[in-house]
Amino acid sequence: MEKTGAVSNSGRQPRPAESVSDAENQILTSREAREMLKIGRTKLHELTRRQEIPAYRIGSGRTSGLRYLRGDLLRWLYEQRV
Repeated sequence: MEKTGAVSNSGRQPRPAESVSDAENQILTSREAREMLKIGRTKLHELTRRQEIPAYRIGSGRTSGLRYLRGDLLRWLYEQRV
């Protein structure tokens, strides 16, 4: 008699799929944002400085870092559609 059903994956439980809201809330560094948008460092800095792309400052002063929400970047990108 042949067994039917799911194939065992060495006793590991399958990971739940990442929900859309989890993906949109993913926090990205400047490098990750640049890679996602396929733009350079200068262009990202310019768009951020002009407040065209929403960014979040982490810390204070000149050494503070910027972070971006994936969902914000995707919305911005869709708005740029020609």
